[in-house]
Amino acid sequence: MKLDLLKRLIKEAVKEAVREELELILTEDVKPVKTPINTVTKYENYKPPVARPISTGDPIMDLLNETRHTMTSGEYQNVIGGNSTMVDGGDYSGYSQSPEPGIDLSQLDFIKNAGAIYKASVEKDKQRLGA
Repeated sequence: MKLDLLKRLIKEAVKEAVREELELILTEDVKPVKTPINTVTKYENYKPPVARPISTGDPIMDLLNETRHTMTSGEYQNVIGGNSTMVDGGDYSGYSQSPEPGIDLSQLDFIKNAGAIYKASVEKDKQRLGA
């Protein structure tokens, strides 16, 4: 009997506390949250995607063409400080045809044997791995 009495007392106490809190909640002056209507996001400095230039097979020429297609004349002038003939369609054909400075590696002895050494290592790997 004592357990039933305890349960009833707890239920009544909880009901009374909830009623008091509900009265406070319902009488509060609640201001609705104002949400902005028709928000517009502005995209400043948007640059539309630029199609990549067609590959020529020459990596230096490809990089120069890609740079030419992605830069505006204003950007070019900021970087170089010159005129925009390169951006407007300059000719880069002279860059890839000129002889490169430095040592001609094909004249060194170990380079002549490099192909044979590589092929021998591939064959040894195949034998070792059983492929």
